[in-house]
Amino acid sequence: MAPAVELAASNPTSPVAAVVLTCALSIAIASLIAALFLRGSGNSQQTSAGQSAGKGSTSPSATSVETETNPNSSCSVAAAGVKESKKADACSTDTSRPAAPASVPTRGSSSSPVAPKAPASKIEPASCIGPPLESGRELWLLRTIAVQSIIDSLINDVGAGSSVAVGVADDLKHRVWRYLDDRPRFVASGCADGQGRIFDLATGKLLVSVRHDFSSRQPLTTVLLTGPGPELLTTTWDGKRHTWEEWPSKPARAEEFARGEKGVGHENSISGIALSRDGTILACACTIGRVLVYRSECPTVEVEINTSEEVEMLREALKMGDFSEMYLTEPLEFGSVRLDRNMALLKEAGFEGMSTRRDLLKLELPLHLHFRFVGCLTRGHKRAWRQLEHEEAVLCLALAQENAGEFLYSGSRDRTVRKWDLKDGSCVHIYTGHSSMVRCLAVNGTFLVSGSDDRSLRVWKKDEPTCLRKIAGHTDFVRAVALCATFQQRLVSSGDDLKVFLWDASAGERLRQYDHGGIVCTLFLHQSLLVSVAADKQLRVWQTESAICQRVLRHPGAVTALSVL
Repeated sequence: MAPAVELAASNPTSPVAAVVLTCALSIAIASLIAALFLRGSGNSQQTSAGQSAGKGSTSPSATSVETETNPNSSCSVAAAGVKESKKADACSTDTSRPAAPASVPTRGSSSSPVAPKAPASKIEPASCIGPPLESGRELWLLRTIAVQSIIDSLINDVGAGSSVAVGVADDLKHRVWRYLDDRPRFVASGCADGQGRIFDLATGKLLVSVRHDFSSRQPLTTVLLTGPGPELLTTTWDGKRHTWEEWPSKPARAEEFARGEKGVGHENSISGIALSRDGTILACACTIGRVLVYRSECPTVEVEINTSEEVEMLREALKMGDFSEMYLTEPLEFGSVRLDRNMALLKEAGFEGMSTRRDLLKLELPLHLHFRFVGCLTRGHKRAWRQLEHEEAVLCLALAQENAGEFLYSGSRDRTVRKWDLKDGSCVHIYTGHSSMVRCLAVNGTFLVSGSDDRSLRVWKKDEPTCLRKIAGHTDFVRAVALCATFQQRLVSSGDDLKVFLWDASAGERLRQYDHGGIVCTLFLHQSLLVSVAADKQLRVWQTESAICQRVLRHPGAVTALSVL
């Protein structure tokens, strides 16, 4: 846990340092226990399968709230559409949710920190809208209690009368509360007018808008909001990464990716985009029938070459690229070191000042050479690291970290879902069963779910191509699905029948219905937060358990993409 390690590292000789590190592990365990407790209690409260959910309350207090226009603010959201501004105000503080305490007690202070308040939630009686559901409020309360109790207990063991211990305890509580606060702060949307917009999720205020291509108003196909920064990735037939010299008023020049790949042109559309947890792997689903996987911060590999035969083998495998770089056309092994295909020979170490294959013959043995992937996004020429092939257009994808490996799931017009091991690019499983194209999929720690034009959802085992359950709740094409990472049995789906449903993925039971009013193309689900965007030019923020729409953000055109950070 980063805050605990930072605190301990600041004074490693202190007797409190060991307690801090032990406490960090204890907090992680307590958070896991809290999540498991809520999942268990949520399952125990589910009613029998087949019980249908009613619609959200339509009382005046529960109707959707449109963000009001502030004529004095350049970030205001007007009812007729979002007003683009060059200078947007910094995001406002979210007063509707608990924040970590603003001030940190000084060491030796005898005052105890004020625990963050749990978010207030107005939830309609469960009998009106479906079976009762646990909310993020209970999870936050359990986390708060666990942090306070464990830290107080461990610090008291060191010395209850020590003012230093009290100060460390107060400081650590603040740090852990902030660390555990995983509630989203920003929401990004892609629009048919070719612009990506970032809003403050708490206030609905427009923070910044960026155009993907100034020479075209082609609708955005996907957006991905990532931190720190934040950074915004937008796609049409190609992709661009938007950063800021000064957030949010001064955008930097956008960086391109997915251009120059074989077969990728204006006839292509990037239909899905995903980023690994550590931010080093970027995957793009393309309608040309493949997934392009990019890497950043690629490591440098050092090899030692001792014989003239190894030098000749290396020369034969090297090829000159478009940017005068030399890269391997086939994998090679030198001793215990393996070099993959497309590793570039760097002009440093033993090859410094050289530029051609013939120069290798001039060097004295042994040679010490450095290699790195030629297409590294941060230190290369932006070339795909892996290209994963489907028989037809790839329409959706998701990345998942499982055990020590990184895996990618992709859905295609060829009616299959495929699981790929990114370590070597091999196809691990092929999930078959849909009778039409797979348009959307989602994955969490427990389930893999796919939605199809055959109007069904399928819940799969992740570690084998076995369908656990088929859910046939929509009367038209299934357009989008999302799974919750915390309450992992929660599944939300939308279809061309204008319906948005919340399901129990374990039992196949429908729990809630949300009336957006248009064809919802993208969904996001996190604990008590549900966000939907649709062709009716609206982005809606829902309270998951009550099915109440809390905010509406209007756009000048159809909203085509969504990302939350």
